[in-house]
Amino acid sequence: MGTGWAHAKIILFGEHAVVHGQPAIAFPLRKIGLQATAAPVPGPLRLTVDIYDGPLAHAPARLGSLVTTIESTLDLLHHPLEGVHVTCLGDVPLERGLGSSAAGASSIVNALADLMGTELDERTRYELVQTGERVAHGSPSGLDAYTVVTQRPIWFQAGRVEDLDVALSAPLVVADSGRPGDTHSAVAAVGEIRRSDPELAADYFETIRHHTVAARADLAADRAASLGAHMDAVHETLQILSVSCEELDHLVSAARAAGAHGAKLTGGGRGGCIIALARDRAHAPQLARALEEAGAAQTWIIDPEEFTA
Repeated sequence: MGTGWAHAKIILFGEHAVVHGQPAIAFPLRKIGLQATAAPVPGPLRLTVDIYDGPLAHAPARLGSLVTTIESTLDLLHHPLEGVHVTCLGDVPLERGLGSSAAGASSIVNALADLMGTELDERTRYELVQTGERVAHGSPSGLDAYTVVTQRPIWFQAGRVEDLDVALSAPLVVADSGRPGDTHSAVAAVGEIRRSDPELAADYFETIRHHTVAARADLAADRAASLGAHMDAVHETLQILSVSCEELDHLVSAARAAGAHGAKLTGGGRGGCIIALARDRAHAPQLARALEEAGAAQTWIIDPEEFTA
């Protein structure tokens, strides 16, 4: 039997702008992930995930990205489209902007390669994951495909990846609004602004780029208050771009009221999650509790120390 694993991710800065060539900062969320297995079985391909268990050919449309990933990987490995049972299970919530589709695709690619005794290079794995991501998101930047397998925060721009220097001592709190995100409609809304007023859209993207570049310096210098201010500013820009929603704005406000240095949505928007910057390690669990009391379905704490050790 072959096995594979990939963790979740958050985008700290650069949502939506990254699709148009602007930089983004992303962190792995290693507390949650997806485990895939691939086992030989007689008969047609089978898929088991949390919402479906049956023949791959009958999988629901929302699993199209995983179906495409499985078929593309088997084709590349010169294996017939039969005789394998793939499972992909874990604790990454679907449609929350945490990279569930990329994590699922990545873990499956690794499990199938492991089953066949084949070592795929990084670029090949990335391209296979992107094949599935295109089904899930249309024109993905590639950021998710990289972040769900990296162990460190990254700087991503136009397909190029760099490790980030992180000296930040204050933890980040991720809070799930409980509302599924709607990346497609959010992307469409941003696209409409680009079509109707290209100069205005360019100004918004430049604003996001400015804060992303400044945030990189803040992360390296442990300037938490400044970093939080940039988070607040980007959230306001994303609100103007109509990427946010009532549930996200409510949690962002709750985080600020609970003493966070700053807070913003993360991911595609119109649902999903927010991230908030705690004042220090002692404040992080207090902030998480405040967000849960404000309605967050669940929270996770990212301690940057895990990236600086």
